[in-house]
Amino acid sequence: MKLKFNKNTTLILKRQPLAGTTFINWIKVLLENKLYISLRYIPRAIYVTLLITFTTPLRYIEKKKYDKKIKIIKINDPIFIIGHWRSGTTFLHYLLGQDNNFTYVSTMETLDPSIFLANEKILNKIVSNSLPSKRPMDNLDMKSYLPYEEEYAIANLSPYSFYHAWYFPQKIDYYFKKYVLFEDVAESVISDWKKKYIYFLKKIAYKNKEKQIILKSLVNTAKIKHILEMFPDAKFIHLYRNPYLLYLSTWRLYESILPIFSFQNVDKEKLDQSIIDIYKKLYLKYFEEKNLIPKENLIEIKYEEFIKNPIETVERIYKQFKIKNFNQVKPVFESYVKKHENYEKNHYKIDEKTKEKIYKEWEFAFKIFDYSI
Repeated sequence: MKLKFNKNTTLILKRQPLAGTTFINWIKVLLENKLYISLRYIPRAIYVTLLITFTTPLRYIEKKKYDKKIKIIKINDPIFIIGHWRSGTTFLHYLLGQDNNFTYVSTMETLDPSIFLANEKILNKIVSNSLPSKRPMDNLDMKSYLPYEEEYAIANLSPYSFYHAWYFPQKIDYYFKKYVLFEDVAESVISDWKKKYIYFLKKIAYKNKEKQIILKSLVNTAKIKHILEMFPDAKFIHLYRNPYLLYLSTWRLYESILPIFSFQNVDKEKLDQSIIDIYKKLYLKYFEEKNLIPKENLIEIKYEEFIKNPIETVERIYKQFKIKNFNQVKPVFESYVKKHENYEKNHYKIDEKTKEKIYKEWEFAFKIFDYSI
């Protein structure tokens, strides 16, 4: 059975993130999907192609102007927020982003990573006009200047991103296996992915005078080994959540973003199995590799405790990572939390059949994370 979307979403063209990719990358991604686009989404593909064509000259200008300057930039070891989608990572990213001693990747910078240095004004206008005021999956604020997942930028710079699965969901398992787990890929693919990642982060560091970057890309939960190869002293904040609620919230995520991102229809049962498999494989890889992280560089936080005591959680992060000036920044954090104290979370109900399925599939997580059945 196909996942049904509101027909009106077909006409939403401006929110497709690949509108900020390069023409070469667009062709590579299309070829990897054998040029298959569901009929109803052809207008979306035409819009993406037109915008890429319009911005292509700007990419050449930016490369010529900045690439030599970017090469000599230092990336101070980033702080990586990791976990599974819908674990409270966005709110933590927003909260830590209030400290001006850090920097982060903004929505604008991810949605066209090739032109944001030389063309910030025009890009900000394009992105601002395309964004909803709230994130569709959780009603958090969505603005061009707010923190965002750098994985969108990697998808716009290369074919080596899981987020192409959100655009071409019929190959979701393929994208996860190849570009999250890096199974059955040539070493040159991993090397090129690292180069693209470092290139993008150098652009962010250049723009922000080499401030330490706080990143949130949840695919990195299964890429600890590769992240440490690039940044041996990187810091990691891992958030985890009750698996039952995580499953329901993940479905809400897909039902929110696929209608506006996708170029393909997708089978509902297949997507459900992919959600289950991805969680298992993501965490099995994380548990396999997390011991590579020096103990002082990893902090693990239960979502429920973070939401209950966000300021105490942030203070714990600062203490463990020996980040200075918490007391000076604390009023800023408190102000942000107070501003969102009336935020209405999504509420979920789970039936017994679904509970049984999730516990059977994710039993290991209930035990490791200490959640009751």
